[in-house]
Amino acid sequence: MDKQPAGQRSFFDPGGFKPVSVGQRLRESRIEHGFSIKALAEKSGLSVNTLSLIENQKTSPSVNTLVQLAKTLGIPLASLFEPLREDPQIIYTKKGQRREMLMDGICVEDCGLMLEGTPLQPFVVTVPKGRCSGEQPIIHTGHEFIYCLSGIVHYSVAGKKYCLSMGDSLCFGAWLPHQCVNEQDEPASYLLLMAPGDNKDMPGEVHFSPREE
Repeated sequence: MDKQPAGQRSFFDPGGFKPVSVGQRLRESRIEHGFSIKALAEKSGLSVNTLSLIENQKTSPSVNTLVQLAKTLGIPLASLFEPLREDPQIIYTKKGQRREMLMDGICVEDCGLMLEGTPLQPFVVTVPKGRCSGEQPIIHTGHEFIYCLSGIVHYSVAGKKYCLSMGDSLCFGAWLPHQCVNEQDEPASYLLLMAPGDNKDMPGEVHFSPREE
Protein backbone atom coordinates (compact mmCIF):
# COMPACT_ATOMS: atom_id res chain seq x y z
CA MET A 1 0.00 0.00 0.00
CA ASP A 2 1.35 3.42 -0.93
CA LYS A 3 2.21 5.68 1.96
CA GLN A 4 0.14 8.78 2.41
CA PRO A 5 2.08 12.04 1.82
CA ALA A 6 3.18 13.70 5.04
CA GLY A 7 0.81 16.37 6.29
CA GLN A 8 -2.12 15.04 4.26
CA ARG A 9 -5.01 13.24 5.93
CA SER A 10 -7.41 10.79 4.44
CA PHE A 11 -11.11 11.64 4.28
CA PHE A 12 -11.76 8.48 6.29
CA ASP A 13 -8.98 9.12 8.79
CA PRO A 14 -10.51 9.94 12.21
CA GLY A 15 -8.21 12.94 12.35
CA GLY A 16 -9.25 14.20 8.93
CA PHE A 17 -12.60 15.27 7.52
CA LYS A 18 -15.65 13.49 8.86
CA PRO A 19 -18.25 12.00 6.55
CA VAL A 20 -21.60 13.74 6.48
CA SER A 21 -24.62 11.97 7.94
CA VAL A 22 -27.76 13.27 6.23
CA GLY A 23 -29.91 11.53 8.84
CA GLN A 24 -28.15 13.18 11.76
CA ARG A 25 -28.20 16.55 10.00
CA LEU A 26 -31.94 16.13 9.45
CA ARG A 27 -32.50 15.40 13.15
CA GLU A 28 -30.32 18.37 14.11
CA SER A 29 -32.23 20.72 11.79
CA ARG A 30 -35.60 19.36 12.90
CA ILE A 31 -34.81 19.99 16.57
CA GLU A 32 -33.35 23.43 15.83
CA HIS A 33 -36.59 24.47 14.17
CA GLY A 34 -38.77 23.17 17.01
CA PHE A 35 -40.34 20.21 15.20
CA SER A 36 -41.15 16.92 16.82
CA ILE A 37 -40.73 14.00 14.44
CA LYS A 38 -44.54 13.66 14.34
CA ALA A 39 -45.04 17.35 13.52
CA LEU A 40 -42.48 17.23 10.71
CA ALA A 41 -44.12 14.10 9.33
CA GLU A 42 -47.53 15.75 9.26
CA LYS A 43 -46.29 18.96 7.67
CA SER A 44 -44.06 17.28 5.08
CA GLY A 45 -46.54 14.57 4.14
CA LEU A 46 -44.09 11.79 5.01
CA SER A 47 -44.66 9.08 7.57
CA VAL A 48 -43.14 9.05 11.04
CA ASN A 49 -41.62 5.67 10.24
CA THR A 50 -39.91 7.04 7.12
CA LEU A 51 -38.42 9.97 9.02
CA SER A 52 -37.26 7.68 11.82
CA LEU A 53 -35.51 5.38 9.34
CA ILE A 54 -33.77 8.36 7.70
CA GLU A 55 -32.66 9.93 11.00
CA ASN A 56 -31.35 6.59 12.26
CA GLN A 57 -29.46 6.04 9.01
CA LYS A 58 -31.37 2.86 8.17
CA THR A 59 -32.45 4.08 4.75
CA SER A 60 -31.11 6.48 2.13
CA PRO A 61 -33.65 9.16 1.21
CA SER A 62 -34.18 10.17 -2.40
CA VAL A 63 -33.28 13.65 -3.57
CA ASN A 64 -36.99 14.46 -3.93
CA THR A 65 -37.59 13.45 -0.31
CA LEU A 66 -34.72 15.65 0.89
CA VAL A 67 -36.01 18.56 -1.18
CA GLN A 68 -39.43 18.10 0.40
CA LEU A 69 -37.96 18.02 3.91
CA ALA A 70 -35.71 21.04 3.32
CA LYS A 71 -38.68 23.01 1.99
CA THR A 72 -40.79 22.06 5.01
CA LEU A 73 -38.02 23.09 7.42
CA GLY A 74 -37.38 26.29 5.47
CA ILE A 75 -33.69 25.54 4.97
CA PRO A 76 -31.43 25.23 1.89
CA LEU A 77 -31.09 21.68 0.63
CA ALA A 78 -27.30 22.03 0.85
CA SER A 79 -27.50 22.47 4.62
CA LEU A 80 -28.49 18.80 4.97
CA PHE A 81 -25.08 17.89 3.59
CA GLU A 82 -23.05 20.14 5.88
CA PRO A 83 -20.79 18.50 8.52
CA LEU A 84 -22.34 18.01 11.94
CA ARG A 85 -21.51 20.66 14.50
CA GLU A 86 -19.65 18.96 17.31
CA ASP A 87 -20.05 21.63 19.95
CA PRO A 88 -22.82 24.19 19.38
CA GLN A 89 -22.05 27.32 21.39
CA ILE A 90 -25.11 29.43 20.62
CA ILE A 91 -28.65 28.09 20.84
CA TYR A 92 -31.57 30.44 20.18
CA THR A 93 -35.14 29.23 20.53
CA LYS A 94 -38.27 31.36 20.25
CA LYS A 95 -41.20 31.01 22.59
CA GLY A 96 -43.41 28.15 21.50
CA GLN A 97 -40.60 26.39 19.63
CA ARG A 98 -38.95 24.64 22.56
CA ARG A 99 -39.24 20.90 23.05
CA GLU A 100 -41.89 20.34 25.72
CA MET A 101 -42.80 17.44 27.95
CA LEU A 102 -45.78 17.02 30.25
CA MET A 103 -45.23 15.02 33.41
CA ASP A 104 -48.10 14.71 35.85
CA GLY A 105 -49.39 18.05 34.59
CA ILE A 106 -46.04 19.80 35.00
CA CYS A 107 -44.80 21.38 31.75
CA VAL A 108 -41.04 21.19 31.17
CA GLU A 109 -39.48 23.21 28.33
CA ASP A 110 -35.97 22.27 27.25
CA CYS A 111 -34.01 25.50 26.64
CA GLY A 112 -30.75 23.73 25.83
CA LEU A 113 -31.50 21.63 22.76
CA MET A 114 -28.32 19.97 21.49
CA LEU A 115 -26.39 20.80 24.65
CA GLU A 116 -26.15 17.11 25.52
CA GLY A 117 -22.79 16.28 27.05
CA THR A 118 -22.06 19.82 28.23
CA PRO A 119 -22.09 20.90 31.89
CA LEU A 120 -25.38 22.84 31.67
CA GLN A 121 -29.01 21.77 31.40
CA PRO A 122 -31.49 24.70 31.26
CA PHE A 123 -35.27 24.24 31.59
CA VAL A 124 -38.37 26.37 32.10
CA VAL A 125 -40.75 24.52 34.41
CA THR A 126 -44.44 25.40 34.86
CA VAL A 127 -46.17 23.80 37.84
CA PRO A 128 -50.00 23.87 38.13
CA LYS A 129 -51.59 24.47 41.50
CA GLY A 130 -51.18 21.64 43.95
CA ARG A 131 -48.58 19.82 41.86
CA CYS A 132 -45.16 18.75 43.11
CA SER A 133 -41.98 17.14 41.84
CA GLY A 134 -42.91 13.88 43.58
CA GLU A 135 -43.42 12.44 47.01
CA GLN A 136 -39.77 11.42 47.34
CA PRO A 137 -36.94 13.99 47.41
CA ILE A 138 -34.59 14.05 44.41
CA ILE A 139 -30.82 13.53 44.68
CA HIS A 140 -28.17 13.74 41.97
CA THR A 141 -24.69 15.14 41.33
CA GLY A 142 -23.74 18.77 40.68
CA HIS A 143 -25.65 21.95 41.47
CA GLU A 144 -29.02 23.52 40.74
CA PHE A 145 -30.05 27.13 40.27
CA ILE A 146 -33.71 28.14 40.57
CA TYR A 147 -35.09 31.53 39.46
CA CYS A 148 -38.80 32.15 39.97
CA LEU A 149 -40.44 33.68 36.90
CA SER A 150 -44.04 33.86 38.10
CA GLY A 151 -46.26 32.68 40.92
CA ILE A 152 -44.81 31.17 44.09
CA VAL A 153 -42.71 28.02 44.28
CA HIS A 154 -41.93 26.23 47.52
CA TYR A 155 -38.62 24.39 47.42
CA SER A 156 -37.44 22.04 50.12
CA VAL A 157 -33.68 21.42 50.36
CA ALA A 158 -32.24 19.11 53.02
CA GLY A 159 -35.46 19.46 55.01
CA LYS A 160 -35.48 23.27 55.00
CA LYS A 161 -38.26 25.07 53.09
CA TYR A 162 -37.75 28.11 50.86
CA CYS A 163 -40.57 30.23 49.41
CA LEU A 164 -39.66 31.76 46.05
CA SER A 165 -41.69 34.62 44.55
CA MET A 166 -41.06 36.29 41.19
CA GLY A 167 -37.41 37.38 41.05
CA ASP A 168 -36.27 35.20 43.95
CA SER A 169 -33.53 32.64 43.34
CA LEU A 170 -32.05 29.61 45.03
CA CYS A 171 -28.80 27.75 44.40
CA PHE A 172 -27.74 24.52 46.12
CA GLY A 173 -25.75 21.34 45.86
CA ALA A 174 -27.95 18.80 44.13
CA TRP A 175 -26.66 15.97 46.32
CA LEU A 176 -28.89 17.45 49.05
CA PRO A 177 -32.39 15.90 49.00
CA HIS A 178 -34.71 18.40 47.29
CA GLN A 179 -38.23 18.74 45.91
CA CYS A 180 -40.63 21.50 44.86
CA VAL A 181 -44.36 22.10 45.20
CA ASN A 182 -46.86 24.74 44.16
CA GLU A 183 -49.15 25.29 47.14
CA GLN A 184 -50.89 28.29 45.57
CA ASP A 185 -54.07 28.54 43.49
CA GLU A 186 -52.23 29.86 40.43
CA PRO A 187 -49.61 28.17 38.22
CA ALA A 188 -45.96 28.94 38.97
CA SER A 189 -43.04 29.02 36.54
CA TYR A 190 -39.33 28.96 37.20
CA LEU A 191 -36.05 28.74 35.37
CA LEU A 192 -34.11 25.63 36.35
CA LEU A 193 -30.39 25.41 35.55
CA MET A 194 -28.72 22.11 36.36
CA ALA A 195 -24.95 21.67 36.25
CA PRO A 196 -24.10 17.97 36.63
CA GLY A 197 -21.08 16.98 38.64
CA ASP A 198 -20.18 14.59 35.83
CA ASN A 199 -20.78 15.34 32.14
CA LYS A 200 -22.09 11.80 31.72
CA ASP A 201 -24.87 12.43 34.24
CA MET A 202 -28.25 13.64 33.00
CA PRO A 203 -30.09 15.03 36.06
CA GLY A 204 -32.95 16.09 33.79
CA GLU A 205 -33.80 12.43 33.43
CA VAL A 206 -33.84 12.08 37.24
CA HIS A 207 -36.14 15.08 37.63
CA PHE A 208 -38.46 14.48 34.72
CA SER A 209 -38.70 10.73 34.23
CA PRO A 210 -42.28 9.40 33.93
CA ARG A 211 -43.78 8.33 37.24
CA GLU A 212 -44.58 4.72 37.92
CA GLU A 213 -48.22 4.17 38.80
